[in-house]
Amino acid sequence: MKLEILEGTYVVIKLPFDYILDQKIFNFQFFNITKTNSEFSLVIRTDENFNFKEFPFEDDWNIFKFAQTLDFSMVGVLENVIKPLSENGISVFVLSTYDTDYVMFKSSNKNKIIKILELLDYEFVN
Repeated sequence: MKLEILEGTYVVIKLPFDYILDQKIFNFQFFNITKTNSEFSLVIRTDENFNFKEFPFEDDWNIFKFAQTLDFSMVGVLENVIKPLSENGISVFVLSTYDTDYVMFKSSNKNKIIKILELLDYEFVN
């Protein structure tokens, strides 16, 4: 299976529950917004024009995605990637879309993740 590492580094931001997002967010190359009844989180590239440092945040993340559409009937695809990373002490943060899954990981683990997953016959593509 092919994986693609997205360009740049990313940040996860905890926004105030009543925060109103500026429409410019929708022009960002990559963003993920999650709002529940108890929290409001935003994931963006660190270099986007957004003053995230005024809020609680966790930065220095990279992201890889499955470089193909994952049918909803596919079972265990994400687990097959997450489990070996977990077994090697690597924490991840997962985002899912209609077509595929995105796996966030600390930038310091990038080379280790590539090595682990290539040994399991995953191919990294650009």
